[in-house]
Amino acid sequence: MAEVHLIVGYMGFGKTTLAKKLAEQLPAVRLTHDDFMRSLFGWNLPEEQFRLYQEKVSDLIWKVAAEIIRCGGNVVLDYGFWTRKQRREAFERARKLTSDVVFDNVSCDFDTAKARVLKRTAEDDEALYIDENCFDKFKTDFEPLTPDEGYRIVSHDGC
Repeated sequence: MAEVHLIVGYMGFGKTTLAKKLAEQLPAVRLTHDDFMRSLFGWNLPEEQFRLYQEKVSDLIWKVAAEIIRCGGNVVLDYGFWTRKQRREAFERARKLTSDVVFDNVSCDFDTAKARVLKRTAEDDEALYIDENCFDKFKTDFEPLTPDEGYRIVSHDGC
């Protein structure tokens, strides 16, 4: 049966590193907003455009994921799922595609994560542009995944 792995964690926690490893091990197709956003719209969008395009990309990713699962393939969604609401919606959507849904929870401390993100922004021409202000601004939006949410969770140390 096809699996869907939903990667949970904040910016710089190591989600993409884990997602790539899982995609190779399972094997699975890794789908990530960052790659689609960067390829389609560039690196540094104003926040209102980013949010609009992010919704469109999300719809596209779920359509592609559904086709992969329909063909018997596994999917790793490298997105973050920062809030309980996002996780609940993703779980419900994934369960319509397969009964095998796993949340891979990546943990890391915020200081290490911020240093990684700023380094990536400075050194990687392929990375989405995220400065210190952006990192700090959205940190309050992140709600750590907790067992009481009732999902199948595999924990990973991203630091």
